[in-house]
Amino acid sequence: MFRNVLCLVLGLIVGMQLTELWDYVMLTGNEYESTAIAVDTAAPTPLAKATLADRLYHETRVLCLVLTMPTQHKTKAAKVLSTWGARCNKLIFLSSQDDVELGAVNLNVTESRDNLYTKVRAGLAYAYEHYVEDYDWFLKADDDTYVVMENLRLFLYPYDPEAAVFFGHRFRTTYPHGYMSGGAGYVLSRDALRRLNLFALNNTKFCPLNTNAEDRQIGHCLLNVGVVAGDSRDELARERFLPLHPRHLMPRIQSGTWLDKYDYFKPNLSDCCSDSGISFHYTKMYDYDMYEFFLYHLRIFGLPKTPSVLPQRLDYKQMEEKLEYWDQQISDNTAPIED
Repeated sequence: MFRNVLCLVLGLIVGMQLTELWDYVMLTGNEYESTAIAVDTAAPTPLAKATLADRLYHETRVLCLVLTMPTQHKTKAAKVLSTWGARCNKLIFLSSQDDVELGAVNLNVTESRDNLYTKVRAGLAYAYEHYVEDYDWFLKADDDTYVVMENLRLFLYPYDPEAAVFFGHRFRTTYPHGYMSGGAGYVLSRDALRRLNLFALNNTKFCPLNTNAEDRQIGHCLLNVGVVAGDSRDELARERFLPLHPRHLMPRIQSGTWLDKYDYFKPNLSDCCSDSGISFHYTKMYDYDMYEFFLYHLRIFGLPKTPSVLPQRLDYKQMEEKLEYWDQQISDNTAPIED
């Protein structure tokens, strides 16, 4: 009798211990399984903690086309390559001389300010021929432009790259929809690049050949084939693409400059620039590293962290409504226009 009771007690003890051991194994197994799923779907590398910037890099793919020339390959172009250009999904320098180390292509266009429009046409044709299906958005910038690629991707994320639209800092001109500043950089959707190449670059009626300003002419070509000039300002109507160096914009925009007559939307002189700014122009050699330090290395203790969620992507109907709204926007700048 005593032996039977002892066996029963021992059996209960062993059973309870095995149950606890099983629960522990299942619990730790589930934790490892959850961790593996999170890393696999969100993080670009298994050892790095996933960030929204990592996710955006893969979901909003941007090909960067940067205007340069052989004399700038080892100076400004090299700075672009070592700073913001390294965050492009692909970076191509538009030049008149091949440079494999830099990633520059020879477009066979003589270097001259009068030939910038021809050079950009050739660069956008090159991007279309080789990469139109590989990327979602196509950014044209200068070698003295600085671009915050993470903010560019965040801005573009809600929009469909198959919509006919381009974004940048919008300027006025003699045609109603205006154009985007070349120095601040402008970005074309995949469909905008497709339309430009299929219907505009081969048609001198839609896209005439001349020596006028590159940004104005490309804007004219795009609008002639139904590409909408989108509004890239933030919810407070502050600009994200900035055609000047920050020193000319802060603490307030200098009045009496050429911007007064060119800006499509009248700026708030004392609060011009978005907290989610995308680009600056007229970048000096020392500015590249300064921007890198303040944007990517300096951290202020106690300030709120960046958003942890992405904005909603627009569906087809919402995108069409946006395009219609942008297409009907009218400049509020009443200064005389110069052709």
